[in-house]
Amino acid sequence: MKKVLNHFFCLFVVSVLIIAGCSDDSDVEGIQKEDSTPFILPDVHDPSQLVQVGNRLYFFASAVEWWTYDLAQEDPWVFGGSDMFEQNSPSWYNGEDMYWAPSFTDLGNGTYRMYHSAVEDEDTHSSKIGFVDITNASNGDPEFILGENYVLSSSNIADAFAIDPSVYLDKQGQLRMVYGSHGAGIYTIKLDKLTGYLAEDPSDKAFGSSDGRFVHLANYGGVLDENNIEAAYIYNHPENAYYYLFVNWDICCSGINSTYNIRVGRSADPEGPFLDRAGNDMADGYGSLFMDAEGVNVANSRIVGPGHSGIYQHSDGSFYFSHHFYDAVDDGAPSLAIWQLIWVNDWPEINLTGSIDF
Repeated sequence: MKKVLNHFFCLFVVSVLIIAGCSDDSDVEGIQKEDSTPFILPDVHDPSQLVQVGNRLYFFASAVEWWTYDLAQEDPWVFGGSDMFEQNSPSWYNGEDMYWAPSFTDLGNGTYRMYHSAVEDEDTHSSKIGFVDITNASNGDPEFILGENYVLSSSNIADAFAIDPSVYLDKQGQLRMVYGSHGAGIYTIKLDKLTGYLAEDPSDKAFGSSDGRFVHLANYGGVLDENNIEAAYIYNHPENAYYYLFVNWDICCSGINSTYNIRVGRSADPEGPFLDRAGNDMADGYGSLFMDAEGVNVANSRIVGPGHSGIYQHSDGSFYFSHHFYDAVDDGAPSLAIWQLIWVNDWPEINLTGSIDF
């Protein structure tokens, strides 16, 4: 995500959590018990998808911070921490605490990994994507093991900007990453599940438009001059043949003036083409509108500038869609929303009346 004000935002969130006590269980519980759709959790930006670890749900967000929810006890969401790199930053990172937009992935067999952006210069798009292996998470007290090196990088505005990673396993068990922002657009690349690094030539971490390892998936198709697309997320549906690519168009990080909106397409191949409902290729600047910038198609004007999609399937088979937004009734504060999700003719749709039952 292109975050002009993100460093200030991270400091603001930490300050709010300390001053207002948003991490206190009673504060979160009051919001959680509201009889409304969606469920809303305040002070969250760039959330990962929800992932179940034992009897707990986890998600990570920019800064990097994390939250947990005990499914067995049905306790309120618990704030885990505000900056996992505060005491131990990656040795390969040469920036100033601009860790953005993490992706949390269940690799199977009780192993979990969090990929994250590590921006060094936003203006030049100098950035890296790294990862952290996560152990001991089932008891709510995770341990973080930093990767010894970064995965890939970008160095100029013509590259696929190395931020906003989303990592998943395809239908053959191949680990893949989709990422990018502005610049060259959205790309995907294969990863090695065991090492966490690139599956091919892992020592060559630089983006190249003619490098066959990097496959282009999507571009922006709106009215702005830049290639304003980012926050890509691919969901491998376990019950049909498709992969679903969600992306954001337009402008984030401007509170209630944000124009972020979510677009979607689908493909039977993780390397595309991803087509929208009309059969148009997202690589050509298309994408069906999934959630608009002002909450019109979810009938909720509180939801401004939604972004950073995630899908979670609960043990009862129900699907849930998560994203951040800027809260129109809370001075544009970044927040997490969770909705019930349904599938109609193999396309995702928000269930506006569905309850959050986990």
